[in-house]
Amino acid sequence: MISFTALENFLNSNDEKSVWILGKEYDSVKDHDEILKDIRSRLWFTYRRGFSPVRDDSGPTSDTGWGCMHRCGQMMIAQTLVILHLSRDWRWNPDKFDEDYQRILKMFEDRPSAIYSIHSIASKAAFNDADRKITDWLGPSTAAQVFKKLVTGDRWTNLAAHVAAEDGIVVQEIKNLCYHNEQSQNYDASTEMNDSSWERLSRSRHERKISEKALIVSNPISVEQDDEFVEIIMPPVCNVPSSPSDNEDAHPRSSDSVNSEACPAFTSTALSLKWRPLLLIIPLRLGLHELNMMYAPHLMNLFKLRQCVGILGGRPMRALWLIGNIDDKEVIFLDPHITQPAAIFSQSSPEAFSSLEASFHCSSFQQLPLNLLDPSLAVGFVCPTENDFDALCEDLKKTGIAPALFEVHDIRPSYLPPPSFSAVDTPEGWGEVCTSVSAPHLQHDSSYMSSSGVKTGSNGDFEML
Repeated sequence: MISFTALENFLNSNDEKSVWILGKEYDSVKDHDEILKDIRSRLWFTYRRGFSPVRDDSGPTSDTGWGCMHRCGQMMIAQTLVILHLSRDWRWNPDKFDEDYQRILKMFEDRPSAIYSIHSIASKAAFNDADRKITDWLGPSTAAQVFKKLVTGDRWTNLAAHVAAEDGIVVQEIKNLCYHNEQSQNYDASTEMNDSSWERLSRSRHERKISEKALIVSNPISVEQDDEFVEIIMPPVCNVPSSPSDNEDAHPRSSDSVNSEACPAFTSTALSLKWRPLLLIIPLRLGLHELNMMYAPHLMNLFKLRQCVGILGGRPMRALWLIGNIDDKEVIFLDPHITQPAAIFSQSSPEAFSSLEASFHCSSFQQLPLNLLDPSLAVGFVCPTENDFDALCEDLKKTGIAPALFEVHDIRPSYLPPPSFSAVDTPEGWGEVCTSVSAPHLQHDSSYMSSSGVKTGSNGDFEML
């Protein structure tokens, strides 16, 4: 790894190299200053000490040794908020007051009331898994699921968050999610709908009907072990019976037939179908015990997509936020493994605010050879508009990232189970089971695969330092 000074010397050399940082390309010689400004403008979250106890009075007051993935997740979410509220080209200026920038920072304060605080992350992770301790570290996939739940409390941004499972990206289903306005649940039947709106409505109703059909279980649930000897619940093989009623008229006969309960994508006040910004996180496992280098070109191409908000990953047992690459050979990252005093803006004087603000911007950064990365990763994308999402899907296909790392489907293929379904009762007495078809590369996080009470753990965990 190279320190800031050494990397600055590298950038000052005459050896021109291509540098990609979250969708922007730079020349290592010509764009030296811009590279430094770009990286310094990313919000950097590290271990903190001296905050109020997490969850209860006996809880930890520092996340040193266990919160590295929590902090990396904060960096990914913060980058998402910066793009949506400030823009990708925004640059940090400590001498300039920026209200939206400060509002973003306060969402990550080290106190329980902050939406994305260490308190919120650790408490949500423990709440979702009764066997998980507050101080347990997280894998990339588990962190993705936790942040998916936390963003629902961010009404300012109104994100639609989706964590891809074994089915990869199903375009139409994600669009339905983004067109569902969770902030307004009132339906105005007098509002006109165009043909495109009726088409979305009909498709959503059809998908709902499929998801409500009884599943025929042809093979029982099994429990297997991955390469780290973590138990993974393998779901039953299910078939969804078809019926003649599936082929109903594409258009409802009248506005009275619009059912907001059956079609959650059409519950906004004016049925304006306003797109909610999409945060898409895709957990991956690109190898067994080490990164399979056959995936390297596709992994490096992720940093060239303008929708990319980084990758949760790092060294084996050491979480890092990956933000770019150098000549497609090394990754640039921000490291959370530094302990700083707790950040609580409400307790800071105006004079101290500037110093506290500076602690969220890294004065040094590092690079790492690609082959040293841990194979357990989670890549994030933000799509402010539907056009951004369409462009992302096209670029994933053109670059070969899809299907090399994961698949992109326009609609759900017939060989995949429906996106949602009722509980499946089996002879073994299992409760609700998320039925799915295993696909290569997409990472299982067994903590979220069953509600049966069986402890399955999670893979891709990182070291307590």
